[in-house]
Amino acid sequence: MDDKLMSTIDKITRLTQQNAEFDMELRKRLNVASANSVLSDDERINQIYEYCIEKIIRQQAIEFYTDFPLQSVKETLIGDFVRMESFRRKDNFGDFCLSLYQQIECMTNRLCEKKELSDITEKMWGHPAYLKIEKNRELSISNRSGEYTIASLLFPGNNKQSGNTNAFEKSRISLQNQYAIDKIRTVVYFLGYKAMMKSSDYDSFVEITSLLNDIYQCRNMNHRGNSQNQWEKETYNRIIPLKSFYYFKFLGVLAQYVEYIKEGYIYIPRIIDFCKTISSKKIEGTSIKKVGFIDPKELARRTKKR
Repeated sequence: MDDKLMSTIDKITRLTQQNAEFDMELRKRLNVASANSVLSDDERINQIYEYCIEKIIRQQAIEFYTDFPLQSVKETLIGDFVRMESFRRKDNFGDFCLSLYQQIECMTNRLCEKKELSDITEKMWGHPAYLKIEKNRELSISNRSGEYTIASLLFPGNNKQSGNTNAFEKSRISLQNQYAIDKIRTVVYFLGYKAMMKSSDYDSFVEITSLLNDIYQCRNMNHRGNSQNQWEKETYNRIIPLKSFYYFKFLGVLAQYVEYIKEGYIYIPRIIDFCKTISSKKIEGTSIKKVGFIDPKELARRTKKR
């Protein structure tokens, strides 16, 4: 079907939706049995309509990923975006979450395969997570302070009351072999915040990584044969009753994640230059006696005061 014909059909479709008189007259001209019958009952009309909608969505996907730096996966991302929007139109929340997550997973894995990012993380795991803030002094990636490490921020433990983190174990694993959600958090820190988080950024970091984790959990909701763990049950019970709201909330997170990568990707060489000036710091094991647990948020506030 050529573009001129499709353009004509697009105009007719819009007119039938916007002008009731035109719609009725068109039904008569098409010799529809009853003027009250619905055009969309004709499968051919349905197919044309869906084709037009998909064409619009594909154009939106192309615009959404304009200037995206990872060209090798761009077409895959565009295809997943089209599927995601198709599922949203059909109110299929589970497959919507899956196709949305597949975009995040695709770009994250491609980034984490890169040697540059892997070298940066291995060099910086043991360094302070936050920049030092000093009056009348510009923030600098090299001016860091506090004992709370990047690995502790990115690899929190499951039990906050124990004070444990997974920093010791995971800082000894290559970036490519980290769990998916850990890779995602790493991308947020090193590209989203450009490895220059302030302690006051902690709340915003938790907000976006928590939403990304919600998407990570919701991608599994359509899987058959798997029993839900307690964490998944709690997540679904919180989100499903508000799914109409979360359609747009999750789309916002996707847009933010893509923007992080667009802006942070060109910053990687500057982080590499910084890494050349520092040495790796090994993180001590958890066998060290703990005086008491300090919540990361509280530690961030204390660090800010220094």
